[in-house]
Amino acid sequence: MSTIAVVYYHGATLKSRSVVTSVIADLRDEGHTVHFLDISGFTTISQDFPPQWIARMLGHRVFRKRFDSFLQERDVTHHYLGENRTLPRPLTPGQQQECHVAIESELLTYFRRESLTPSHWFVNSLRGELTRQTTASYAAIVGALTELSPDSVLIPNGRTSRQKAARLAAESLGIVTRFYENGRARKDSYYLGNTQPHDRLASQAEIENFLAKVSSREISSLASAWIEERTSVGSGTNSFSSRWAAPSGLSGLLGDEKQGTKPHAVFFTSSADEFLAFGPMWQIDSWSSQFEAFDMAMTTLEKMGASMTLRVHPNLTGKSRKYFLKTVKAIRSLEQRHPGLEVLWHTSSANSYDLAAKADWVIAERSTIGLEANLMGKPVWVNQASQWDQIADVRQMLKPEDVTESHLTPWEVDPGGAQRFVAYWMLQERPLRHHWDTWSSWDPENPPLRMRIANLAVKNSWRHRLHLLAVERDRWLNALFRFKHR
Repeated sequence: MSTIAVVYYHGATLKSRSVVTSVIADLRDEGHTVHFLDISGFTTISQDFPPQWIARMLGHRVFRKRFDSFLQERDVTHHYLGENRTLPRPLTPGQQQECHVAIESELLTYFRRESLTPSHWFVNSLRGELTRQTTASYAAIVGALTELSPDSVLIPNGRTSRQKAARLAAESLGIVTRFYENGRARKDSYYLGNTQPHDRLASQAEIENFLAKVSSREISSLASAWIEERTSVGSGTNSFSSRWAAPSGLSGLLGDEKQGTKPHAVFFTSSADEFLAFGPMWQIDSWSSQFEAFDMAMTTLEKMGASMTLRVHPNLTGKSRKYFLKTVKAIRSLEQRHPGLEVLWHTSSANSYDLAAKADWVIAERSTIGLEANLMGKPVWVNQASQWDQIADVRQMLKPEDVTESHLTPWEVDPGGAQRFVAYWMLQERPLRHHWDTWSSWDPENPPLRMRIANLAVKNSWRHRLHLLAVERDRWLNALFRFKHR
């Protein structure tokens, strides 16, 4: 069997410890030798557990020794990579640019904004520190891989700065790179594959070969299982569905339900954050915002006699206050320009799957609801790049010239492409061996308020702690938002 190096740091994924221990357990059971490359020492902002004494004071526990015990039991060598490495060779201009893109993506996610302009001092300070740590982690990983000479390297996700440094380090040495991540399609699972999860072109390009030996019946069965799980209340793969009213049921969703006598269009907003900085493959449209595209499409659909609903994504609650207020202003403008428009705000309990099932047009920007609607047999238009836009039977609406009555004419949808994409997702995922209760007495993904407050005790700068307080303030204010009927 082969020798595999697994790159890791606490907070690399939402279920960091559970994912990496599950990956390692499966690799060891397959007979591989595993080296664990811990780059937590290059952390700019720690996302680890709070100190044990704080947890105990708040009625909880952290089981810190279990992680190291797991590695010892599985005979996995734990390499703590420090900063005592010199850069073996300067980063090339191309590598520097890739690192810059990763850092900007990371900053957009952290600040929950759609743009980093203007950049205040904290943005610039974090950018500088991330740049330093990215360069240092690259040097350390190159040094470790040179000494170990593994057959392959596993990297978490690959999007953020240290993950990008790990990928560049492996590629510079000609070592095969694979990626692991939280499960995207199955509950309590992890992804392990050859393509970076956000690489929309490479992932779609490998689907046909990947599924070459999978029967159409199995593909259809996998897609049905996925959408049935997604559309169930409290779905393990759609965290927002627990807030929604119960759907009509899968048979109703796949049926030919209508909103009323007039043909109906439903628009679904989505989040504009890290994708803005994820490179040319995601920047293929010419819109200034999703609302500019929606406005033009609404004008055309009104001429075609359609009634319209705008569904605001529930994740708007978690955005910065500035981003939130700008979005509300844009939606108010749409209401004024299109008096018949029904707006379902982020706090609405309306079920998005029922809305899609009753629609004649689904305009979904890049949200996963577009893929789900396509599986239901609904015509879907996307106005930005999406993960599935090259294989699913959808239409792209990327510039004003695309917004015409002929382009917005519904068609008889072939759900086969969407089914293949979902099957591709499903077949690359494996069940987790461990869950959150292995590492702590509370669920870090859904922490009680007192444990969110406890995160202030994690060793970080005071500026970051103030940022966490601002996040909680913004979340509270955004959730309190109450719209007024016109």
